Amino acid sequence: MVEVFLSLDLVSLEEALRIAGQAVEAGFREIEIGTPLIKSEGMRSVRGMRERFPDLKLFADTKTMDTGYLEADLAFSSGADIMSVMAVSPNETIKEAVRRAEESGGEVLVDTLGLENAIPRLREVIEFGVHRICLHKGVDEGVFSDYDLLDSVRELGVRIGVAGGINEGTIGEVARKADFVMVGRAITKSDDPKEAAAKILREAGLLP
Repeated sequence: MVEVFLSLDLVSLEEALRIAGQAVEAGFREIEIGTPLIKSEGMRSVRGMRERFPDLKLFADTKTMDTGYLEADLAFSSGADIMSVMAVSPNETIKEAVRRAEESGGEVLVDTLGLENAIPRLREVIEFGVHRICLHKGVDEGVFSDYDLLDSVRELGVRIGVAGGINEGTIGEVARKADFVMVGRAITKSDDPKEAAAKILREAGLLP
């Protein structure tokens, strides 16, 4: 069954907690503490989410490029289940993040933002023991639409996810192909986040 993460790419922890609460009421069980929120609020954002939602799966989108062990330690020690390292970061950074994850039972997600010629690099990072790969189209780039790439990476043997402008109109197709999906603006920018969250879960096949 696909996991749907609420991407909280906000700058206020209080606002993030408010919207997360509405999404959880609608049925969300996975939360992404977005990079802007981590940069604005620091690891307080991860600790705050864990304190408020002790039973949810939390992904700290650190987008680590260096000091892999240290940043993984910060994320996992603050309550995250998953942290992210960029696919374009040095091999040793990815390996060090994985080393820390193995100590705590956490997971390392590799983010493909900025990666060209993805398949060879992704085959390489899988050898380092990463747990997830997220095919990511950034906010500045637009909306994810590379379904051919998504089909191609299914054979790699790790959990594959998608991020990038996913909404209620596109999540159905993505949810059929991916193991996890990140959904942000479709909920966080909505006038009614709880209803928007429920629509996303219904279209993903997670609610009747």
